[in-house]
Amino acid sequence: MKSFQSMRYPVLLSTITILLAGTACQRKTAPVSDSELTISLSTVCGWCTGGDSLVINARQSVYRYSPSCNLAQATETTASTDKKLWNELISLLDQEQFNKTYINLCNVCVDGCDVKATVKGKNFTHHISYGSSDNDAVAPIRPF
Repeated sequence: MKSFQSMRYPVLLSTITILLAGTACQRKTAPVSDSELTISLSTVCGWCTGGDSLVINARQSVYRYSPSCNLAQATETTASTDKKLWNELISLLDQEQFNKTYINLCNVCVDGCDVKATVKGKNFTHHISYGSSDNDAVAPIRPF
């Protein structure tokens, strides 16, 4: 009886871990409405060389630029999203393929640059981080 008791906790712990891992990435099976999507693209470089980001959804686009680590030098521009450009961007997004792409490089960790792309919907979020669009792992989503 003692061996069953000692095995019960690792089995329980393994079961809980598997259940948590299975629910960590949420996936929506129904197509996502274009109006629910937010797309974020940013560039981050080491040694305080600055970076920029674009957060865009069907209604507005916000562009931030920081030429250095000094936040006082940062600028932000907000504008209504051009519907034609939004539709072109969305037509390039293969959401299923994007969700299958797992890249989490950290070139900025060694003073390089990273591009970070995030697609966020009502019930999901997925992001990737890579150094260059020449990276073979980016190939399936390169048009986007």
